[in-house]
Amino acid sequence: MSLLRALEASEVAPDLRPIYDEVRSAFDLPYVPTIFKAAAGNSTYLREMWDDLYEVACSKEFHAAAETLGQFIHAQVIGTQWRFSNQERLLTAQKFSTADVRVMAGVASTFQRALPRMALFTRLMQRGYSGGQRGRVSARHGSSPFARMVTLHVPNESEASLRTWLIYSEMKRNTNSKHVPSMLRAISPFPSYMASVWVDMKRLFADRELLHARDEVSRRTLTLLHGFPVGDHRAMMDDLHPEQWREIEQLVDCFARLLPQFAIAAAVWRRSFANVQSQLMAG
Repeated sequence: MSLLRALEASEVAPDLRPIYDEVRSAFDLPYVPTIFKAAAGNSTYLREMWDDLYEVACSKEFHAAAETLGQFIHAQVIGTQWRFSNQERLLTAQKFSTADVRVMAGVASTFQRALPRMALFTRLMQRGYSGGQRGRVSARHGSSPFARMVTLHVPNESEASLRTWLIYSEMKRNTNSKHVPSMLRAISPFPSYMASVWVDMKRLFADRELLHARDEVSRRTLTLLHGFPVGDHRAMMDDLHPEQWREIEQLVDCFARLLPQFAIAAAVWRRSFANVQSQLMAG
């Protein structure tokens, strides 16, 4: 099956569905990131890769490294003038209530937290088809109830309206990607708002300072990989054909390339809810 489409749990074989639940739990996320849904197009790869890296994703060491990366990204953003449009004003103009604005700020916070984890994990996936590496992890990270209690609906690309499809197409051309990130699809039920966020994001991606920060985040991600055990995935899955491996590499490499800049964009997006941030701090 092709890796061009993100598959929902209802579309995959029954033995793969528990992996979706494990992904949410391991990363403490209320949704399944796109890369796993796309990788499900090759069930052998998803099953064997996750079996190898599941304990790593659950480990205290991985979560500590992801938090370190998130803090580094925050530091890259905090001293800049990067801002999206005033999010409270924009959402209020589109008839969002004050409570709904806070919910949307929470959505931005979710991706600000999630994307550093995915940036780190995709690099481990790359190590898997590059021969693996030695390492060890100890105790598991204490799983929070967040992923079990809350579900963030991320619409599939197939659910998009014509207007949303046009935005998706522009995003794919602009980033040279075959998949729309969950961060944009999560707000696709509100096309006008998504369009505004994408315009701000696209402007940010063209900023030279952003490109420098993206490269710094990529370098820091690579330094944080040391010590994590990764098996030799090619040896583990020697029944996969070279063409299948090319598709897997293209998928993972694309996500590894784009996630640092989307992680920065998520931090800038969350930062642009200035009044909500002030209210939370005051509370």
